[in-house]
Formats: sequence, C-alpha cells, structure tokens
Amino acid sequence: MLSKRRSTLAGFIILAISLVGFSAMLLLKSETQRRETRFSEYVQNISGIVRNQLDTNEAVLAGFSAFLQAVDQSDTQATARYAAAVLSAYPHIYMLEAARAVPVAEQAAFEDLLRRTWRPDFRLKDFPGLAQQPAQNQAFLNETWPVLFMYPLLPESSSIYGVRLETVGHLSYALARTYNSQKPVVSPVFSMYEGGNAYILMQSVSRVDQGRENTRPNFFGSTMVSLLLIKTGSLLDAVNGANTDTLVHIVAVLKNGAGTESTVFSTETEQAGYLDKLLLPRLSDHVELRSSSQPMTLSFERQLRFGDVLTEETLIILTMLAGALVLIPLVLIRHFKAIETAEVEHERSAYLASHDVLTQLPNRYLFADRFAQAYDHWKEKGVPFAVLLIDLDHFKEINDKHGHDVGDQVLRAVATRMLQATRSCDTVARYGGDEFVILITGLINAESAEQKAIKVLETVAQNVATSVGVITISCSIGVSLCPNHGRNLDRLLKEADQAMYSVKQLGRKGVAISETRVG
Repeated sequence: MLSKRRSTLAGFIILAISLVGFSAMLLLKSETQRRETRFSEYVQNISGIVRNQLDTNEAVLAGFSAFLQAVDQSDTQATARYAAAVLSAYPHIYMLEAARAVPVAEQAAFEDLLRRTWRPDFRLKDFPGLAQQPAQNQAFLNETWPVLFMYPLLPESSSIYGVRLETVGHLSYALARTYNSQKPVVSPVFSMYEGGNAYILMQSVSRVDQGRENTRPNFFGSTMVSLLLIKTGSLLDAVNGANTDTLVHIVAVLKNGAGTESTVFSTETEQAGYLDKLLLPRLSDHVELRSSSQPMTLSFERQLRFGDVLTEETLIILTMLAGALVLIPLVLIRHFKAIETAEVEHERSAYLASHDVLTQLPNRYLFADRFAQAYDHWKEKGVPFAVLLIDLDHFKEINDKHGHDVGDQVLRAVATRMLQATRSCDTVARYGGDEFVILITGLINAESAEQKAIKVLETVAQNVATSVGVITISCSIGVSLCPNHGRNLDRLLKEADQAMYSVKQLGRKGVAISETRVG
C-alpha cells in the first residue's frame, strides 16, 4: 500500500512538474509571439516615419523647383525668404541650393559679370582644389554648373559659392542623370565639406529665358538645378525620437539611379548574452521604401533576451498556472469571445448610424462631422474646401416608369461612380432621395473645384445597366467654396443648391459655382 501511494504521489508530482513545464513553454511561446507582434508594429512605425521624411523631401524639392521657375533672375532675397519659410517648417532639411548652367564658352564673361554685380571675389572653382582632394572621375557636360544660391548661408559653407557641381565626385554623375530627366535624382551619401554626412536630392529646372540688364547679377538662368541637402543625422534623429526599443538595430541603405548603395545611418545597440543568442530567436525584417527618388532599404534586427520574456509578471503567472492551468485559459477564451462579439455589434451599430443603408455612403450626420473636420483644418491651415450638391436629372420619372427597385439600382450605380471620381480624402454622402453631397478638401483654387465637379458630372453621366435594360442618366451640380461663399454647412449647402438650381433652369446636366460672395 505504501509503495502504491508513493507511486501515485510520484505520478502526481511528475504530472504536476510536466504540467508546469508545459505551461511554462506555452507562456514563453506566447511572450515570444507578443514580442514579435510588437517588433512588427515597431518596424511599421519607424518605416512610416522614414517614409514621411522622404515624401516631405520630394514635396519640398518640387515646391522649390517651381519657385525657381517663377522667381526673377536676380532676386535672391525672395528666394532666401522662401527657403527660410521652408526650413522653418521642415527643420530636418539642412540646406536649399541652386546652380545654373553656364555654357563653357561664356564662363569668363559670366565670372566677370558676377564680380561686377555681386561679389568682387567671385570665381568659378573646382571642388577637388577647394577641398584639397585629388581629382575624381566626372561626367563631362557641355555646360558648367556653378552653385550660386545657398540657404542658410553658413560661414563654413560660404566658400561653396561658384563651385562647379560637375567637379564634385559624388554629384557629377547624379547631375548628368538630372540633366536628362525631369524627375528628382539622389546622390550617394557623402561627407560634407563642413563636416558630417549627407545626401543631395536634385531636380532639373527649366524656364523661359528672360531679358536682363548687364548691371544685375544673373543668378537664375533658363536652365538650373535645384538641390536639397539632407543630413543623414536628421533621419537618425527622427528615428531615435520615436525609438521605443533601443535594442533594435536599424540600418538604412540608400539606392541611387546608378545602382550603387550607401549607408544612411546605423543605430547602436547593446550586445546580447550568449544564452540569449543560443536559446531565443533573433527577430529581423526588411522594408523597401519605394520612393521614386530616394529608394531606401531599412533593415531591423532584434535579439530577444530572457529579460523580455521572464518578466516579474510572467513569473507570477507561471506560479498561478501550477494550480489553475485549465481554468484560466477557458475563462480567458470565453471572456475575449464575449468582448469580440460586443465589439463587432458595436461597430455594426455605429456603421448603420452613420451610413446610408442603400448606397453604403456616409449619411448627412457623418457628412456634417467630416465638414467640421475640414472647417477646423481650414481655420488652422487656411486650406479652402468645396461643397458639391448633386441632383439627378429626371430621377422621379425613372421611379414612376420603372419602379423603386430600378431607381435603387441607379442610385447604387451613381454612388459607386462618385466614389470613383473622387479621392479617398474626399467625402461622398447621400443627403436624401436623389440628392448627393461631396466634400472636396485640399483645394488650390476655385478652378480646381470646378474641374473636380466636371469630372463627377462626366463620370455620373453614363448609361446604367439595370434589370429593365440600359437607362441614361445625368445630373446637375452646384458648387460652393469655403470661405468664399460661407463658413457653415447650412450656408454652403444653400449656396450650392442655388447654383444647382441655376443649372436646372438652363436645361440640366451641368456645373455651376455660386456667385454669392461672403464679405
């Protein structure tokens, strides 16, 4: 009997140890998966930050290039004010520069002109001589490209004025590619003359040649290159600012059009222990940022450590699992299933309260909320927006002739077409019956609102295939602008309705913008 009891006790002890060991394995696996999920979220977050920086660089360069097309050939003050505004808004950009093409045969005359009209010490320079470096291979062009504008003007970089871009080893071939393309071109990462690492994003700029007086400096000719100088440290600072896990090793590699790669930055991490490397996995991921001008690869590595999985809370849970291994999972599963069911029902109720059942478009309540957001954005940023009121022509005749089922088919088709004719940032809503409203955000001018309304008109005015055959439809559209025609939804809808009514009076199937002007 004693032997049997001992055997039973040993069996229970072995079973308990096995259960605790099995539970420990499950918990460690769960903690590992949780770390993997957090790692994936971390990768997405950091990649998004870097992608936003790259997108911003392209947008700033495009704006600067457009400015150079319009600025007077000698107006460096206006250019400096523009650059100051840009760098104030985007502090991660180190410098804006501009260089212009000078025919080789006109170098001496150009140098003499700028000495007389700008700087008596101006001269065209080769970069190797300035930096006291040996001459490097360069692309041979028919013009020389001296740097004539920089902002901010830093004492350590003032000697760059007059440097021929084609003599700068890391820029020569990028300049040659820019010359033959309207798209931005990126240089390899290089060490700056004034210290630190950076890369340059450049774009060719062409404009109509202007007549000029020989008494004024001709900084901006008819063919230029706009340059954006980005310090690699600014990207690293942005990453470090959002770095919630200092044990992740990140390497960013920039690819340029010539097929070469250069490291933009690499973060430093503490070395993991021997047992960590032996028993725990190493998480890694690679993200390709497919920027049109700055394609970049981000590599992430994270060696899991026992401190990540054997936390104080985990040890407490392991102790509890020794006595309640079966009960806790059942309770948790049931609990989370109930929460998931409640969330699904809540989302469904919220959707039905804010969307039209027939067309699945936002209803007037959700549209009013989107309007409030657009209005707040206008007050903060000064970006105007438009309200389009669309009324289907002769829709009542369709309902009367073919029935409401066919009318519903037409409404659903029209809703789909309006979504196709607008952007994801715009809001298309059914306001009631055969009336729809569209909120167009981020307008440049009134003409762009009219163009978007015409696009909606043309998209809607197509035949609709229904259960009774093909039906021809059209619509009338009224447009009102905020703040030109009003600053609240009721007023803008009223103005758009009056404009739409004027289209109806002229025979329907057209677009009209409100003529009322708010003082």
